[in-house]
Amino acid sequence: MKIYNRRYTGSKYKLIPWITEILKKSCVDCNSFFDVFGGTGVVTDSVLNLYTSFTLNDFLYSNEVVYKGFFEQADYSRNKLDEISNKYNSIDVRQIDDNYVSVNFGDKYFSYNDAKVIGYIRQDIEDKLSSNSINKKEYYILLASLLYSFDKISNTVGHYEAFIKGKTISDEFKFLLIEPRILKEKKINIYREDANELAARIKADIAFIDPPYNSRQYSRFYHVMETIVKW
Repeated sequence: MKIYNRRYTGSKYKLIPWITEILKKSCVDCNSFFDVFGGTGVVTDSVLNLYTSFTLNDFLYSNEVVYKGFFEQADYSRNKLDEISNKYNSIDVRQIDDNYVSVNFGDKYFSYNDAKVIGYIRQDIEDKLSSNSINKKEYYILLASLLYSFDKISNTVGHYEAFIKGKTISDEFKFLLIEPRILKEKKINIYREDANELAARIKADIAFIDPPYNSRQYSRFYHVMETIVKW
């Protein structure tokens, strides 16, 4: 899956052609780009070919994991990840126990069976890191892949402030790997900080500033993602 294959409140994916057109016309001879409220990361992803240095920031841990999965430059084994993905997609739900996700989110945000599988995979990713069978980059790729995979089938309108009630929820979960970006000769800095504090420490030719437009915190919209990713 690509970085834009995600439902997210305020995503700028449909505005990318307009944004990049403005940048190309108005920001000549620029080398560094600061995505202050990164969100999905699609804006940074769309300008990777325009600049050499990038800073991505967001207050949500789940978004930091996504950035590290897609953008952080470190070694990983695609063959290993494919093998793990195949095993996850062959899980027999009848052979696994209840877990945090099935108890709290089953038959709400996901079907009960899908929730069991999601919770099982989440713990297995953690166990693989603890046993050193995957490295940190592979860990972030797997976590981001799990997030994208369950977001694709969640029983929501695109965020997790509430689930859709009175609906039969089908078993639809499939583990799909994200497609990390190979960024030669690019510098990527990733932060999870209060933008007001971070801005004082960052120098960049361009700052893309797209803050939330009301008092609601995105942690309220995406608490399910935050909880599962933080575990």
